[in-house]
Amino acid sequence: MKKNAIKRISFVAIFAAISAILYCYVKFPLPIFPSFLDINFSMIPILICAFMLGPWDACVCVILRCLLKWILPPGTGTQYVGEIADVLNGLAVVIPAGLIYQKASFKYKTLLSFGVVVIAWVTMAIISNIFINIPWFTQLYFKGDMTPLIGMSNTAFQLISFGRIEATQETFMLCYVFLAVIPFNLLLSGIVVLITALIHKRLRILYDRI
Repeated sequence: MKKNAIKRISFVAIFAAISAILYCYVKFPLPIFPSFLDINFSMIPILICAFMLGPWDACVCVILRCLLKWILPPGTGTQYVGEIADVLNGLAVVIPAGLIYQKASFKYKTLLSFGVVVIAWVTMAIISNIFINIPWFTQLYFKGDMTPLIGMSNTAFQLISFGRIEATQETFMLCYVFLAVIPFNLLLSGIVVLITALIHKRLRILYDRI
């Protein structure tokens, strides 16, 4: 029993460390989205942890990833707002996906788990951006004035809409959700799911042993 606990803790620590490195240092923007939206692959080891060990171990990884981001240089660049939102997003993804994979017994449970990852990811991204990221970000950095954020986003909005849409104070949130949050998170979650699926197949024997 003690040996199994040590093995479990070791795997959680490894997955959290890999996730934190990806979270802090392996990220890049795409020109078709606002520059503050970064592509990163830190959810891949967390999803593998959810399938290998279960959703609660993956939840620990999500939290450790955030704590390590605050410790490792360069630290938070969003006054902890982005990391808090990422914790909520991560928990919303790994709990249902991990539970389905762990508890379900039908043939296509892996496929359903990956589908739930994408749906939960995009849904929670919309909620967190509307109620956490944008309100807190504008209040912390621009004292509630959304004009600088609009300026940072309009080039991307025009690019993705082929020059047809330019956000204003009244339309920014709607434009941001439909032209940035939804397509960006669909793309990112799809890439993460694809890579995880490829790795997951190769680790299935290891899953069974654990």
